[in-house]
Amino acid sequence: MIRVITEVGEFESLSGIWDSLLQRDGRDNSIYLTYEWISTWWRHFGEGKKLNILVVEKEQQIVGIIPLMKVEYQIGPFKLHTLEGIGAISNNYIALTSPENEQAMVAAFLSYLHEKLGRLVVKLDFVPRESSFLSEIRKQVPLFCNRLVFQERVVALAPYIFLHGTWEEQFRSLSHNRRSVIKRALLAMEKDSRVVEFQECPPHNINDTLTKFFDLHKMRWKSTGYRELFADLRVKEFYRDISSCFADKGWLHISQLTVDGELASSVFSFVYNRRFYAVTIARDLKYSKYSTGHVHIMYILKAAIAKNLREFDFFRGLEPYKFYWTKLAKRQMEVMLAKKDICSRLRLKYAQIFLRIYWIRHNGLRQSLSLYLAKRKWSKETNQMGFQTID
Repeated sequence: MIRVITEVGEFESLSGIWDSLLQRDGRDNSIYLTYEWISTWWRHFGEGKKLNILVVEKEQQIVGIIPLMKVEYQIGPFKLHTLEGIGAISNNYIALTSPENEQAMVAAFLSYLHEKLGRLVVKLDFVPRESSFLSEIRKQVPLFCNRLVFQERVVALAPYIFLHGTWEEQFRSLSHNRRSVIKRALLAMEKDSRVVEFQECPPHNINDTLTKFFDLHKMRWKSTGYRELFADLRVKEFYRDISSCFADKGWLHISQLTVDGELASSVFSFVYNRRFYAVTIARDLKYSKYSTGHVHIMYILKAAIAKNLREFDFFRGLEPYKFYWTKLAKRQMEVMLAKKDICSRLRLKYAQIFLRIYWIRHNGLRQSLSLYLAKRKWSKETNQMGFQTID
């Protein structure tokens, strides 16, 4: 049985069972599926959208939750209505449930879509290709072949580093070129008598730390001509709120690298389930000759290994610096479903084209073109490093 949550009050009442389901899962769930992440994201970005959280019950017990929302996009007189994951920005594992209930969860989810979808298009972004919930959808979709149309495609790569037991092992696992870059950077700092310090910022000083981080990030991106992330005040306030929330849970990790007492690099990140999430990096370009970004990552890796973490997760994206550190990457899928009728495949194609145009308009033609060219460049550089990126 599926119950649909559409009111914020009902959503808030789920917090206890939400945490319980995450703990019962016992698998590699993402921090982006926690109640804290999804509820905070909804407070800042839920305006104009409608909650559509699916609660799956069995014998009057909640056995799973699928956090979804209804979204309306509009370009002039044209509209598109979708059903999407809430707060899905990377590693979207779709649902909270235990392994023994996953098969029944997917069956209930697909049955719900068949009965209630209408002209809505389901669009689940950044789902890891190896997600067990997605694998179960693939298995069961043929049972609904006369009722639902299913499509998936790779839309992003999320590089990650498997962490070894010691820094010495980790360092030996790097390419010869990467080891040389780090050694040269450290020697250059020593030769120039630079005092370099790495600091994990304490949670009691979050506001001051974030202000410095925002300023450094703004300075970095202003020099590139791109619109910087925190130009949108909602994003800045979201970062502040999620920082406060995650700090209380012990999940927040903000670190700084200073050169002669001046902030050269700052990394905003999370630690959850023995995984390090490097979400946003800001750095001062005047210290580029010392490769401060790479030196900062080196210090973070050392600290992560000392804390017995098992994985360093770069945020999705093809920026070449990530692939200097690893050749491992999770392919993230765009999953789309629609109710089957004579126009269903056309509806999915229309949705893809519509959303592409919508985001070009939303970001502006100049910004969209700049990002497109940057991604083309990154993809070419990454391929030259021997890593085959998305087609």
